[in-house]
Amino acid sequence: MNAIVSLAEIAPAQSSFVYDGSQAHAVALTPEVEDMLRANCVVAIGVSGGKDSVACALAVARHLDNIGHAGPRLLVHSDLGEIEWNDSLPSCERLALHLGWELVVVKRAAGDLISRWRGRWANNVERYRNLSCVKLTLPWSTPSIVSAPAS
Repeated sequence: MNAIVSLAEIAPAQSSFVYDGSQAHAVALTPEVEDMLRANCVVAIGVSGGKDSVACALAVARHLDNIGHAGPRLLVHSDLGEIEWNDSLPSCERLALHLGWELVVVKRAAGDLISRWRGRWANNVERYRNLSCVKLTLPWSTPSIVSAPAS
């Protein structure tokens, strides 16, 4: 499982970067996080079921085992509803089973992500119709509206 992968073999010939595996299992930590891990704090990892979050969870789990972390560990999956990939939740369940960690699935009580976007758009149309707003808000999530209250 510790195979060395050369990106030059799979990337276009102009790539000169070669991954040598020396940082394969490194987990970036701050001194504050190291202190919390030594105190066996809860470790929660957000997972989507995709390869990036699975790789992250596996690396963190390995690191926690290596440092002797004895605190609670859990995976958190946010169910986005109809936009969700069909294998997202099953993939997260398989990962939780593999790691032996609890999987917590959270879901927006007011409807899924698409429902939220549709609701935002309907609210935009209503504000425009009433001339109470001259600037329409995008129906999808953007960094500029992260702190805006959900409608």
